[in-house]
Amino acid sequence: MRSEPIRRGVQSGSTPNVEFLLLDPDVFNLAWDEFLAEDYEASLDRVRRCLEEGQAGRLTSLSIVPQEGVPTLRDGVVLCARNLYQLDRFAEFEVLQASAGRWGLVSDGFVELEVIELAFACKRGEYRQVVQHCTAMIDAQRSKLPPVLADFLYLRGLAFSHLGKPEEAREDTEAAYALFRILKKDYESGRSANLMGMIEFRGSDYEAAEKWFQRALELHTLLNMRKNMGGNRLNLGIAAYKRGSFAAAHSHFRAAERLCREVDAQVSLCRASLARGNTFRLQREPESARRHLMRAYEDANRLMLPREEALALEFLGDVARDDGQIETARRYYSRSLAIGRSIAPDGDVVMEVMRRQGQCLQLLGRNSEALSVLGTARTMARRQGDRFEEGVALRTIAEALLGMGDLDSASRHAIAAVNQLTEVDARFEAAQARIVSARIGLAQAGSGLLRDATAVLETGWQEAMSALHAFLDSDVEHWILTARRVVSELSALRAEQGRLSVPVSASADRVGRPTGPQPIIHVSTRMRDLLQLCDAFADSAEPVLVTGDTGTGKELFARRLHDKSTRQSGELVCVNVTAIPREIFAREFFGHVRGSFTGADAGSIGLAARADGGTLFLDEIGDLPLELQPQLLRLLQDGTYHAIGDPAERTADIRLIAATNADLQQRVAEGRFRADLYYRLKILELRLPPMQERREDVMPLLRHFLSQSAGREVDPTEYFHRDSLEAMRGYAWPGNVREIAMFARQAVVQLESRGQVEIEIDSGPGGLLHFTGPESPPRAINPQSVSPSRGTAEDLRQHLLLALAETDGNRAEAARRLGVSRSTLYRRMEKLGILGKVAQA
Repeated sequence: MRSEPIRRGVQSGSTPNVEFLLLDPDVFNLAWDEFLAEDYEASLDRVRRCLEEGQAGRLTSLSIVPQEGVPTLRDGVVLCARNLYQLDRFAEFEVLQASAGRWGLVSDGFVELEVIELAFACKRGEYRQVVQHCTAMIDAQRSKLPPVLADFLYLRGLAFSHLGKPEEAREDTEAAYALFRILKKDYESGRSANLMGMIEFRGSDYEAAEKWFQRALELHTLLNMRKNMGGNRLNLGIAAYKRGSFAAAHSHFRAAERLCREVDAQVSLCRASLARGNTFRLQREPESARRHLMRAYEDANRLMLPREEALALEFLGDVARDDGQIETARRYYSRSLAIGRSIAPDGDVVMEVMRRQGQCLQLLGRNSEALSVLGTARTMARRQGDRFEEGVALRTIAEALLGMGDLDSASRHAIAAVNQLTEVDARFEAAQARIVSARIGLAQAGSGLLRDATAVLETGWQEAMSALHAFLDSDVEHWILTARRVVSELSALRAEQGRLSVPVSASADRVGRPTGPQPIIHVSTRMRDLLQLCDAFADSAEPVLVTGDTGTGKELFARRLHDKSTRQSGELVCVNVTAIPREIFAREFFGHVRGSFTGADAGSIGLAARADGGTLFLDEIGDLPLELQPQLLRLLQDGTYHAIGDPAERTADIRLIAATNADLQQRVAEGRFRADLYYRLKILELRLPPMQERREDVMPLLRHFLSQSAGREVDPTEYFHRDSLEAMRGYAWPGNVREIAMFARQAVVQLESRGQVEIEIDSGPGGLLHFTGPESPPRAINPQSVSPSRGTAEDLRQHLLLALAETDGNRAEAARRLGVSRSTLYRRMEKLGILGKVAQA
């Protein structure tokens, strides 16, 4: 079956005109058949000869007499222009326009050449101008309904699709397709069907897209149009890789390249290189991806295809990003974005690149900036009706929220991403969203915020298993290994969940002090990474040095190291070095035999023996007496020691965890700490960040300690005004986690006893920060204005007395807990009349 060529001729009774000069039908039909066969050079050469013969008057004497259905000089010019368009020869097209003018053919009525000129403009990315011109022509021709109206509808639909206006594009293209079918123009019908497939594809309706692509392929196969058949196979391949069917995608791409090479379809070959390069990128084959994408980029430059150039840069950025070269990726994206904005400021290229820029910011840890960019990309995707891109944007937003520690919001966005990508059958991207959702579940379960993480872990495990199944189908090793790691982490956490879970009500005594194993409350990425490192250290036999400011939770990390080690069945012996007097430290640590010193009526095994088979935690290791350090080093290296008064060598199998807030390297330099012991301890080190470096954890910690003190789950808004809570996020918390715990206990006591909360905290040079609740906003108070007669001074007095009571009057420890110097504490105590009371007590 072959489509009818353009044979307008004239209607009987028309006035003879040079534009209706008749051409040899046989020659013209051969040129048309060559055009359909996509032998554009041969078709161009033949139709040019046909036109020359017509102009030379070599046809019959009746050549200007109108005859129904016989091709005319006008038809020859249009076919010549179509060939030039397919061959991307715009300069020759301009010459043809000039020649047609000399022949008297260019007039307001010769709109076919204008259609082809606009098609060239689309190739150059001048979509807004195309829409304007087509709209003007459609409005002018609407009442007459000429056949060329279908061409203008098609071109405007094409331009709308690139401008990110899917509804307008769909309406115009469907109308064009229907008109072409009525006019029995199979070539144009196939082209419109392919564009409809692209529009549905961009709207993420892959099933509808495949139907249109298949329809276009059938029409072009009937016409034996190999270039267009190649384009249809290319589109079917892209739809396949969107679903993660990479083997099917490559099969379509190879067929497309074979068809396009047969007719030297350079533009389609450029697009095929783009598609194959991106598929290799998704398969994590960077070298193959770069090779195809660089070829596409060079071809796009040579052929002056700005959209394809932008896409090549976009995908090259993806390859760099996947390789961890984030700044390189951002440079690629910036170049792509500049080209995309010059083509269509609100188009799909701009939207896709903005989403990728947001992802780079997220990977750089600039999560707040990432959320802003990703929000814009998501809005653009929604406006364009691109549900696939919106789903990917939702997934990336979830990752940014995870990085910010907003686990609840992250979970909601991840679930939305999974649902949306599943709805559009984007199986591969949906699997990645499931991995993000599972990782968020891991963060929630490990945050210590959940009383029972069983449901979260079960859901996360199911998500990870579903993702693993999809990745196995796609056969991408990188993602298979990623999914297996997440499944393994979830399985391990599920197995120990029952042992590690401690209900809030059972974990505190009557005054709110913890009595059992405590979770390490966190949502921040910094702490999550630190806990992963802690867990990795757990099974090692080497000592671990835990460093950090006072109140950062060093003992909690020691307990976690012990609980997750193979020594968990042994005892964890915790020793605060500063709490044992120097003169008795050796016998307390190593034990002694009866009679070894005056008053030694009985022997003692010592702390080292107690820790045999378990873990010994030495807090404030920097204060260990210098004379005992060689003995500790020997215990670490050989597992041997001597008890006081016993010449026999004893052995102990211990794992040492040491903690300090001191600069041990400085103490080594000062001769206060042995270098050999320091380097033995430093093999594995955990550096705990202060609260000012993990501000995302302030609110979760406050919620936890409020709940612990209240004996029930509570929300911070039950105690504090929202403005106060916001101010807490900006406060440095120099006393770290311990200060937050004391602050929370004070809030619970005040609310229960007075019905309101008013707490002052030293905010540094600016004075005292006043937190109230639950309805009054905070205010800054100059310390000079505080006097015993004011209510605020009474609050400060309670604050100090509570700290002193909890430390049994130890002022140095109270100062550390309050996050102030000892001299500052003394000044405040004297001003508030506390010194006398403490002395009397």
